[in-house]
Amino acid sequence: MSGFTYEELAPHYQLDRNSLEITRVDCVPVTLEDFKEIVKKLPPSHNLELAANKITVKMPVSALTGQREAYLIERITVWCENNPLLVGLVGSSNVYYNLPLPNPTWMLPWWGTLTRNEQEEAFPSVAPNFIAEVRSVNDSWQFCHDKMLVYMDAGVDEGILIDPIDRTLTCYRISRNNIVWGTQNNPRSFTSRILNGFIFNLNNII
Repeated sequence: MSGFTYEELAPHYQLDRNSLEITRVDCVPVTLEDFKEIVKKLPPSHNLELAANKITVKMPVSALTGQREAYLIERITVWCENNPLLVGLVGSSNVYYNLPLPNPTWMLPWWGTLTRNEQEEAFPSVAPNFIAEVRSVNDSWQFCHDKMLVYMDAGVDEGILIDPIDRTLTCYRISRNNIVWGTQNNPRSFTSRILNGFIFNLNNII
């Protein structure tokens, strides 16, 4: 996914709560409630993120990136279905999480504390244990790297950044309360330390 902050394009937006129209005038910082209303107003082609009170508008991924993401989701989902006692939930990249959490937690125990209505919300207050990101041709590696650091800092236990352009995989973990990462060149598979027994086949992805 590729992105730019709204400030780089035009003056800040203002949200008219009566007409739900967005105009190009100052209104910062952006709150989560503002963001929710903006997401509802804009068409599905506008993919947004909110971090540090700034909106990021993201370009659609390429067809090849979409294919790679499909392989990734399929393999993780199949593994989760075959290991129901090890994994509680699996979600697509279309889920918007409300981060950060007060403390890093396992997703399943935390998810169980939410009410049914909270679980149905578009912005559940829960951090995934494991995340995977596929770099698109529209992204710089640094943009993806910074995005992974935000997720890890918010309570994610392990993450991988798959770069099919440079044919690398960067793994992110927490060690002694610090975020650490390492990069492999042209790997054929990835073995998770968080999802016990999960060996991820990277064929057709890298």
